[in-house]
Formats: sequence, structure tokens, C-alpha cells
Amino acid sequence: MPAPYSRRHLLRQLTALAAVGSTSNAFARERKPGVLIERVEILVPGLPPAMDGFRLAQLSDLHLEPFTTAEDILQSVEACNSLKPDMVALTGDFVTHTARPAPLLAELMSQLEAPYGVYASLGNHDFASGAPEVIRALTERKIPVLRNEIRRVHTDTGTLILGGFDSMYVNRPDVRKTLQDWKQHQPLVLMMHEPDAADTIAEAGVKALQISGHTHGGQLVFRGKAPMSLRRAKFGKKYLAGRYEVGGLQVYVNRGIGCVGVPLRIGAPPEVTELTLRSPELLRA
Repeated sequence: MPAPYSRRHLLRQLTALAAVGSTSNAFARERKPGVLIERVEILVPGLPPAMDGFRLAQLSDLHLEPFTTAEDILQSVEACNSLKPDMVALTGDFVTHTARPAPLLAELMSQLEAPYGVYASLGNHDFASGAPEVIRALTERKIPVLRNEIRRVHTDTGTLILGGFDSMYVNRPDVRKTLQDWKQHQPLVLMMHEPDAADTIAEAGVKALQISGHTHGGQLVFRGKAPMSLRRAKFGKKYLAGRYEVGGLQVYVNRGIGCVGVPLRIGAPPEVTELTLRSPELLRA
């Protein structure tokens, strides 16, 4: 496995990338606002009181190249690390049109720090660009990619069940098969790139927290108005950004970091999310 890069080495790479960047890359760097940290407290069904306050950081839609630079992503990594989260979840779209930047992206993700690990699921652009290359790059940097499976994350205060689904562009979530070893009383967090999968997951009677991305928060939101539904991403038409409740499912949609289509964000700034998990039992006490 290649040795970790120093920050100085990373910045030298960033300088090289900038030197060969297009005019549209420069436009993106000048127009994109800085990353915002969104802090959210959210109830997770089954979370034991001892795990109340567990902090999960979420990054999504990094889209390294052509419009999002390694410098942009490094800024989001530093913002995430400043939170000192217990765990980090990466909810897909690491690359955009090609898997070529995957090794650099994975190296940037390896700078994330969390005592209970960094985990990933894949987005539609990862599959379209080359999922094997993206998976290989991440796993070589010891970032597990969950593909229609669950993991038990053991902490000092209890066990959190973490699930990851493939993109809806690849297949419809097989909720029953993926969650066959999960019990309803166990706290469950699901990484699912497209938020509209919440309807399918909720219909299966799942009571859990789903974290998603995909929508970029609309990316271009003028005067606070939501984009027209026809212009939103497929499987991102119902749940645009922030918190939702779908049946017994709590849903959070992260606006992401990168851009697609145009090198511009208006009214939908890049986001790092700090999700503080709360136990419903404490509300009843």
C-alpha cells in the first residue's frame, strides 16, 4: 500500500492540478462558497441511553474533478476533523465522469480521523465512472465500502448497526435481504446515496436513520426557492436537503461538496454534517 502523503506533498499536487486546470475550474474556485458545518440532533430508534450523544460526521458528493478540486475536498476533510467525530460516513459520488482521480480522492479521505472508523457507500457517478476502481482505491486506504450489507460498529457504550446500499441507478434496494440479520430493537444507520429510497425502506417497516446525498441541495437555488422538480436529479425529487420523517424512518439529506453540470453553487453551499444521535428512551424518562 502506498505511504500516506504529507500535507505539503498534497498541496504540491494541488498546485500541479491548478496549473493544468481549465478556465471553468478557476471559475468554480472563485464562485463556490466555503464549506458550512451543519449540526443536527436526531433521534435514532433503538439507540440505548448509554450511546446518547454519539456523533456521526457525514460527507457526500465530493465529485473530485472536473469542477471540484483536491483543495476543496481537503478543506472539507479539515472541517470534518475539527468536529472530532466518533465515526464518519461517506455517502457516495466520490468521482464524476471517470475513476481516474479515485486514488487521490482516497488519499484525501484517509486523512479523516474518527476512533470508530470511516465507512463508505457508492453513488450513481461512482458506478458510471468505474465502481471497481473506486472501491479498490478506498479499501486500499482502509475505508470499507458497504454494498447492500451491514456492519456492527462496537463502541465503548454500545453497538451501532451501520448499513450501506448500492445506488438506486444500479438496483432497487433489497431491504429484506440487506437487513436480514438486523433486529428491530437495534440502532440502525443506513447509508443510501439517493434520498428517494426512503419510501421503499419505510414501506418495509424499517425504523432507523437514513443518511443520503445526491441532490446537492439543488445546487442552484435562486432567492431561496426550491428548484423545479423536473430539474432535480433523478431519485432526488422528493427530499432535497435537511431533515425529513418518512414513516418510522428519520432521513437526513446532505448537500454535498462538489458540483456537476456547471461549476457553480447558488443557495446550496457545500456541507459537512455533524449528526448527534439521541436515544428515544431518554425522552420517555
